[in-house]
Amino acid sequence: IESGKFTLQPESVLLNELVKDSMVLNRAFADRFGVELQLRDEAPDTTVNADRKRLLQVMTNLISNAAKFSPKGGRVDVGIAQSDGMVTVTVEDRGPGIPAEFRSRIFSRFAQADSAYTRQKGGTGLGLAICKRLIELMDGSVGFRDRPGGGTVFFFELPLLQQPATAS
Repeated sequence: IESGKFTLQPESVLLNELVKDSMVLNRAFADRFGVELQLRDEAPDTTVNADRKRLLQVMTNLISNAAKFSPKGGRVDVGIAQSDGMVTVTVEDRGPGIPAEFRSRIFSRFAQADSAYTRQKGGTGLGLAICKRLIELMDGSVGFRDRPGGGTVFFFELPLLQQPATAS
């Protein structure tokens, strides 16, 4: 990606289907951590112009991170919402949250919060940096916020694919 030799293969993607597929693909991983995956909000007929394979990669990373950092018996909520020509996909965990001193570096390469809890969960610290770059290459943005009641909400936004008007 950094060398500029990486190319996307954009296509028209039904986001609801892709999100549901990603939840099915990651259910076994969530089960390993004793975490339930739940689709909270849907936006039927929401279409984006994106690289399907890479968007699945982003969803897998966000869902697997949420499952890893959620308490056993917890739940990861996934949602899709439309607003002002954009679609937002959210992945909410009920984990410990993001330490204040780490927030500015969370999307940096090789970044991991420095705690025994985080090191125990494993990973390279590349997943969120890759997600950020992939979403940006698809003309979107990525971010996070605290979840009311504890945990973190990671989200990405992509422009909706404008459907051609049908002739009357």
